[in-house]
Amino acid sequence: MLNRGLQTHHPPRSLWMITLAFLTALIFGCTVAPDSGRMENILVSSEDPVFDKRFRDLSFQDIDLSQLWIERGQGRWREDIPIHNNTFAEITEATRHGVVNIYTNRLEEKEAQFGLSPNDILPFRIPGISNLFDIIPFKVPIPYRDQGFSLGSGFIISEQGYILTNAHVIHNATDIRVVLSEGKREYPATIIGADRITDTALIKIEPDRLLPALPLGDSDVLRVGEMVLAIGNPLGLRHSVTFGIVSAKERVSPALNEDLVDFIQTDSAINPGSSGGPLINFYREVVGINTALVSQAQSIGFAVPINTVKEVMPMLVLGKTERGWFGVRAVPLTGEKAAELGYSAEGGALVIEIDKGSPAEAAGIQPDDILTALNGRPLESFLLFRRKLLSLAAGQEIQLTVFRKGETRDIWSTLGKKAADK
Repeated sequence: MLNRGLQTHHPPRSLWMITLAFLTALIFGCTVAPDSGRMENILVSSEDPVFDKRFRDLSFQDIDLSQLWIERGQGRWREDIPIHNNTFAEITEATRHGVVNIYTNRLEEKEAQFGLSPNDILPFRIPGISNLFDIIPFKVPIPYRDQGFSLGSGFIISEQGYILTNAHVIHNATDIRVVLSEGKREYPATIIGADRITDTALIKIEPDRLLPALPLGDSDVLRVGEMVLAIGNPLGLRHSVTFGIVSAKERVSPALNEDLVDFIQTDSAINPGSSGGPLINFYREVVGINTALVSQAQSIGFAVPINTVKEVMPMLVLGKTERGWFGVRAVPLTGEKAAELGYSAEGGALVIEIDKGSPAEAAGIQPDDILTALNGRPLESFLLFRRKLLSLAAGQEIQLTVFRKGETRDIWSTLGKKAADK
């Protein structure tokens, strides 16, 4: 799957296009906070040439992603990194070549006002009548499609040219160009897969050499207060580095994405154009994808945890991001409810409702069941349960371990597709 397929590189983008990118971001800004509604508005078909279809005929059982990205020895307890005056510089120099600029031409829906209001042709305003003209909709909005231009960031995860970025960076793109760190080479890119819910996308270029790939870390072991670096291309200013700390974990932000419940919050500056760049720990590993900032505040940015990205990577590779439907509603298990049900272990998710006609109902799941493991992996927290569900597609078989009335049992089920009216 990871054959290089090396091709001759394309000449670099001319200076005026780079200037255009900078001015576009400076004047209009870049999509920083992903707009779920706007990303649902799909203007470019998955059959468009910008989509790479090389893995479309494969199934989840056919792929082996063990070599797609690099991971170093990880664990909760690792040796501390000594801090000195060049620590940030050394981390930056070791990782910046894995960060790329992404430029896209994209389809956009715009709205033109068609018609003429009497107030536009009157030489002066007439009290009462002019106010009435302001209320009456003489102008009719006419939607139309136009070409737009955007910029963002990404980072290389494979020597063969696989790159991670945000889904909103390449949403509705008709042409994608990737500029490597030295700024001398530009490559056309295709979309392997994009997932709106996690705001992640995997794109591919065909380089003429092996590329420097960034290793992926373990976002679950991040600690609040841990120092991190964010690298990106704010306003087209290539490879800007900002420094901060992990301000919070498991952050819920419905204003960004109500389906994704475990953002990393950081005070590292994430500016327009930085979307899709890596959040890097001091072990020089990517622990998140920089996604959004809160425009009404200062020093509040969000990143998608890299462990969430790993979970959905099979979906990105196959280009199949429709989630499977199990039909159960669960909530975090409180200590009081656990005591009431006679459950003494840690973690777990409490079932409170089952959809009629769902796979959960067919499997015998009941209210007040406590879900303790999914596919053999203990559910140490409700967050882990939610994140695992993000990676499950229709047709996949799952094994749930359930605690009910003092007994633990295993239940198997196959995920279905949720009907539109359910």
